[in-house]
Amino acid sequence: MNVIYAAFKSRRDAIEYARSLQARRVSVRVVGTPSRVGSSCGLSVIFPRGAASIAERVLAAGDYGSFLGFYQG
Repeated sequence: MNVIYAAFKSRRDAIEYARSLQARRVSVRVVGTPSRVGSSCGLSVIFPRGAASIAERVLAAGDYGSFLGFYQG
């Protein structure tokens, strides 16, 4: 697949991150974090692999303490 998952333990962080990406015209979906990532109660934000640099900048600029990592889908 050509997507990346950004996994979060906090629902609030995931939603805020998704909104920040959408404000930069990145297409996103918010889904339950896959069990293979290791967080059964968190959410993940899925975005196209081509938006990885934007996603990294948004992450660095924000306060996302519950961020678990980026995972290729």
